[in-house]
Amino acid sequence: GGGFLNYNAMQVKLEKKFSQGFYLLNSFTWSKAIDNASGHLEANNGDNSRVNYRDLRNEKGLGGYDQPFNNTSTVLYDLPFGKGKAFGGDWNRAVDNVLGGWRLSLINTMTTGVPVNLTYSPASAFSVSGSPNYRPNITGDPMMPEGSRTAQLWLNPNTVVVPTDRTTPFGNAGRNIARAPNFYQADLGLHKDFALTEQFKLSFRTEAFNVLNKTNLSAPNGNRSSSAFGSITSTYPARQLQFGLKLLF
Repeated sequence: GGGFLNYNAMQVKLEKKFSQGFYLLNSFTWSKAIDNASGHLEANNGDNSRVNYRDLRNEKGLGGYDQPFNNTSTVLYDLPFGKGKAFGGDWNRAVDNVLGGWRLSLINTMTTGVPVNLTYSPASAFSVSGSPNYRPNITGDPMMPEGSRTAQLWLNPNTVVVPTDRTTPFGNAGRNIARAPNFYQADLGLHKDFALTEQFKLSFRTEAFNVLNKTNLSAPNGNRSSSAFGSITSTYPARQLQFGLKLLF
């Protein structure tokens, strides 16, 4: 880490224990992480593990992994079809092997977007060191107004300004003051064990990650010196499907 960390969190958990084939667990976390530098392996989205040691007070800001709201819901449901279930209890073995005994699982994740550290690239004659990142000046909210915010213009170039005072390359922008889009994803699974003999069982599983094919935007470019400043050029993975078979004996 960067020598200072303050993490406060409140967590609320709601759980319905497994009964009648149904289980629910919902975990909600409200938190805030503050530090003065990222760890070496946590320096993402313009943040840095090096700091301006002549002004450590102004390095204090949101941690690079700060996500105020995080909600994860997990559902397991044994579908009510087949032997011992509400429907299909009189099915013969062949039909029950195909249609009965399926379990559905769902994991739904919703989180606040991660912080973005605004930076710029000073000319070499203006730079005091290549180790820290240099933050620009801001004259207002660095985020575009919510109604005008697009993937092409997530940050406001009119309120983020490259410093021109050569006596100090460090602008007035705080650390990690912008934020990437929120993240939403639902993952669905379907599982069944097929009894082949008393000794052998075949386990089948299909999983759909991001089953609703939600477009989750990545973090915007936070370098004011870049022509792509404020734009988002990548997304998290689209829907992905996978199937698996396992022989148990």
